[in-house]
Amino acid sequence: MPLKNELGENISTAVNILRKTYENLNLLFSEMDVIAEKEGFVSLTPKFLRWKSDSATNGWLTSNFIKLYQIENQTSILNLPEVREGYVYCVEVDLESDKGYPVISLAKLSYDFSQWTRVPSVSDHWIFNDIFHNYNNFIIDEKDSVWTSKPNKKSVKKYWGLQSAIGMGYPLVHVSSSESIRTEIFDRLLTI
Repeated sequence: MPLKNELGENISTAVNILRKTYENLNLLFSEMDVIAEKEGFVSLTPKFLRWKSDSATNGWLTSNFIKLYQIENQTSILNLPEVREGYVYCVEVDLESDKGYPVISLAKLSYDFSQWTRVPSVSDHWIFNDIFHNYNNFIIDEKDSVWTSKPNKKSVKKYWGLQSAIGMGYPLVHVSSSESIRTEIFDRLLTI
């Protein structure tokens, strides 16, 4: 084995690639917020939601990111003026998808907002990530690459009054410019 590999050069290279990936994701999320505003959306959360864990080693690496949006001209709800009536639109970037490549998923979520006591925070990632993955709490179906999900009766409160969700996913590489952010994310959110 060459000396440079014995010194861990491959680990340093992997970390540098990950840093560059995070820089690119930061650019994507910033541009998404700019395009969202132009398209009549407003970001519900200033930061992306993510799962981190000190005890689970797979939680040391952030590989799944969620941004939430709403339509800007909708009426604010009384108990949380930052939240608007209507759908919550979810954009999820998963770098470790089960497809073997990074995926971007879009979802339209319907809520009973009387269950909301605050705006989602960074650590509320699981509430939005579980919707199409957790078969113990949701009735999930897929047809023609479109996912639908409804919480089991016992799970409605746990998931902040979620009533239903519809979503789809595709390779992240399809989103590579301001124009593709508009067409592949925000135009699609309005049509699912």
